[in-house]
Parts: sequence; C-alpha cells; structure tokens
Amino acid sequence: MHAGDIARGAPTWVYILLAALIVLGVRRLRTREVPVVVALIPSAAFLIWSLTGVAAFAERAGFGLAAIAWLTGVAVGATSGVTLPDARAQRLPGGRVRQFGSAVPLTLYLGVFVIRFACGAWAGIVPDQANLATAIGIAAGAAVMARLIVSVLRWKSSSPDMAAA
Repeated sequence: MHAGDIARGAPTWVYILLAALIVLGVRRLRTREVPVVVALIPSAAFLIWSLTGVAAFAERAGFGLAAIAWLTGVAVGATSGVTLPDARAQRLPGGRVRQFGSAVPLTLYLGVFVIRFACGAWAGIVPDQANLATAIGIAAGAAVMARLIVSVLRWKSSSPDMAAA
C-alpha cells in the first residue's frame, strides 16, 4: 500500500478537519483580541475530539486501555503546558482576551493531526497492532487538549497599563 492509496482512502471529514485545524492555527500566528468564547474554541474542539476518540477506542479495546492512553496523554500535555513556554494570552476587560501571535498552536494542531492520521493508517495496514497505534493517537490528542486547557488556566489578567498599550 502506497501513501497515495492511504490519502485517497481517508474519509472526507478527515480533510475537513485538517482544513479547520489549519485555519485555527493560522489565525493564531498574529496577535489579536477576541471574545473569551472565541479563544476557547480550540480547547473545546480538542476536548470533544479527544473524548469521542477515547469512547470509540474503549468500545473496541476496552475502557482500561483507552483510559491509560488518554490519561498518559493528559499527563504529558498538562506537564508541558506548565513547564514549557507558550503563547500567553491576557484577559482584558469586557470578556475579551489578547492572544499573542505564535506558531506554537499551529504546530501543535498539525502535529496531532499527523500523528493521529499516521496511527489510523498504521492500524489499518497492520491490524494486529491496531490497539497500540490507536492508543498512541489517543495519547497525542489528549496531550494537545490538556496543554491547551492548561494554557487557558494560565491566562493572566492585564493591568490597566497593559490594556492601554
């Protein structure tokens, strides 16, 4: 099986998801001020993607393996969110957030897409290793989701001087 066969065999929703991730990531390349709800969209989307993936995996492989994969990813992502630098955001008056431009979100979004796509292909090509492949994909998605949520928790309120700048 060639890479072209794998790409042609992927369902349409995979490419719609890829386009959405690219749009979300590119929007984060420049500093912008947005409502808090808009700033939370990537975190919510990755949480939903993570939980639906884990539910489907648990149905096939059992809750224990799915939970271990997900919790491992959450631990790695939360740790990276606390220890590694990221594009900080500032809470602003009026329910808005200033998100500083950075390539980190785009890199994370595309990284998890590539890992999950590759793991899905691996699971399809080598069915005997489907559980391992899927567990790795689940852990990668959970790691990005946890990092995004930790980043939201680290948003700092701006001082009046910073908000005027």
